[in-house]
Amino acid sequence: MPHAQHQVLLDAFAEARRTWDDLVSLQPDVLAGSRNLTEMDLDELERRVEAHRMAMDLLADAVATEPDEVKR
Repeated sequence: MPHAQHQVLLDAFAEARRTWDDLVSLQPDVLAGSRNLTEMDLDELERRVEAHRMAMDLLADAVATEPDEVKR
């Protein structure tokens, strides 16, 4: 499996992983347990969820466009 041939898929995976890490590092459940979430906290959560959703859509598209022999 040549690396360059799958660069789009690998980059999409890396971005999905990065946005997931960014999302969970906010820990809104932990924040809510220790204090009230502020409007800024909720806005940031919404921004991070949307970034991760977009990254996952790009990852799904990258998987769908991979050559068939790689999917097996």
